Amino acid sequence: MKPINKSLFLKSLECPVFAWHFYRKLVKKDSSLSDDFLILEAKNIHNMAKRLFPDGVQVSGRLEDAVNQTYRLMSDSTIKTIFEPVFEYKGFVAKADIICRSDDGWQLIEVKSGNKWKNKYISDIAYSALIISKHINCISKAKMMLLSKDFRLGKSLDELFTVIDCSFDVFTKADEFNNLLEYSKEILYADNPPAGKLKMSCKNCSLFNDCTGKDIDYHIFDLPRLSKIVFDKLCEAKIFKIEDIPDDIELTEMQKIVKECVIQNKIFVSSGLKESLNKIKFPAYYLDFESVMTIYPLYNNIPPHTQILTQYSVHKCDKPGNIIGHFEYIADHIKDCRKIIAERLVEVLGTYGSIITYSSFEHQIITKLIKLCPNLKNQLQAICDRIVDFEEILRKNYYDRDFHGRTSIKKVLPVMISDMDYGELEIAEGGIALSAFAYMAMGLYKQDKIEQTKKNLLEYCKLDTLALVKMHKFLSEVVDDNIKC
Repeated sequence: MKPINKSLFLKSLECPVFAWHFYRKLVKKDSSLSDDFLILEAKNIHNMAKRLFPDGVQVSGRLEDAVNQTYRLMSDSTIKTIFEPVFEYKGFVAKADIICRSDDGWQLIEVKSGNKWKNKYISDIAYSALIISKHINCISKAKMMLLSKDFRLGKSLDELFTVIDCSFDVFTKADEFNNLLEYSKEILYADNPPAGKLKMSCKNCSLFNDCTGKDIDYHIFDLPRLSKIVFDKLCEAKIFKIEDIPDDIELTEMQKIVKECVIQNKIFVSSGLKESLNKIKFPAYYLDFESVMTIYPLYNNIPPHTQILTQYSVHKCDKPGNIIGHFEYIADHIKDCRKIIAERLVEVLGTYGSIITYSSFEHQIITKLIKLCPNLKNQLQAICDRIVDFEEILRKNYYDRDFHGRTSIKKVLPVMISDMDYGELEIAEGGIALSAFAYMAMGLYKQDKIEQTKKNLLEYCKLDTLALVKMHKFLSEVVDDNIKC
C-alpha cells in the first residue's frame, strides 16, 4: 500500500469516506488558476522563510532517498538546520518545513501563510511532530511562523514573520493522534469504503451527490441557515429529504417557505417584493467590484493579506432592464490604483439614484476607501448610503426550489435567466479573476497575455452587472404578472 501522508491522515479523521476515495485518487479535482496561484504563493513564502536560515540544507528526491538523506544529515553534527526533512513510520510519512538542532534536541518549525493562529495549524504540526518523534529522541519545541501584520515592502525579511511557540498544544494533540494511527490505517487500507454518515461538512463535499446526498433531489441542506440543532434532530429521525420533514420540527419562516415550494412545486413571491423594488430610485446604477488579495504584498504600504480593489463595472438604467450607459475601469497592475478608482466612482455614480449591488461586498470595499481617501469621505459615504443589496431583496421575497437554498448569483441566475451563461468566458469565477490579476501584478505574464487578461477581466465584471440588470427586470415582471393575476 502507498504511504499515508499528513493530508490523508487528517482527512481520515474528518471524513473516512472522502479519505478512502481520495487515497485511491477517486476524487475528481480540476485544478484551476486560483489553485495554482495558492500553491505558488505558499511556495514563495516558504522560500522566504528558508532565507532566514542561511546554514540550512535542503532534502530532495523520492521518498526512500529523502528519508535516507534526512537521517544522514541528522547524523552529521555540523548540520544545524534541515529544510523539508522526510520521515516514515509504519506506512505514515511526514515532511516537515524546517527542523533546527538545539542543545536540548531538535526544534520543529512549520511555515504558515496566514497571519492568525488557527486550530488546523496545530493539527498539521502535531501530525508531523508525532511521526518525527518516532525517530528523534527529543523534539524540544514546536513553533509556527506566521506572517506579520506589520510587515511592509522594503522592510527586512525577518520582519515578515512572527514566530509562535506552540509546543504544549502541538504535543498534546500529537499524543491524541498517536492513538488514532491504526484507526486511520484501517479506514484507508479497507477493501471497501466506510458507510457515509451525514455531517454538516457534507454540504460542500465534492462526493456529496454520490454519498450522503445520493438520489435526493431536495436535501435538508436546501434549508437556508440550517442550524446544528435542527440538523441533529432531522438526522436522529433519519429525515434527509425536505418533503419528509414533519410539521412538528420547528423551522424558520423562510425554511417553511422552502419546504412548501418543494412539496407543492411552486415559486414563492412575497407581498413585500413590490414594495422593495419600488424603493429603488432611477436612474439606477448596477455596481460590481473585483479585487486582488495576495499573501505577500504587491504594492508599498500594504500589509500581507490586504484586499485591493482593482476594477469595477457599472450599468446605468432609467427603468428596469433599460440600459442607458455602461462604465468600467481596470487598474494598472503595477501600482495600487484604489484612489484613482475612488475618484472615478464618485464621477460615474453621480449624486442621485440607487446603487444596486449583489451582497455587501461593494459596501465594505467603499467603506475601506473612505479611510484611504479622506478627501472623498463625504462623497463616498453618500454612495454607501445609496446602496441597495439585491441579494437581500431576493432572499426575503423570492424563492424557486431550484435555488436549492442558495442565493449566490452564480446559483440563482441560471434558474431565473436561462439565456445568461458564464460558461463561454475565459474568466468566469471570482477566485480566478483574483489570481489572473495577481499573476499580472507579479510580473508573471508577458505583454500580450496581460492585454488579453485585462479584456477577459472586463468581460467577466461586465457580465456580473448585466446579470443584475436582468435579474431586476425579471423580478419587476414577476410583480407585474402578480398584479394582473
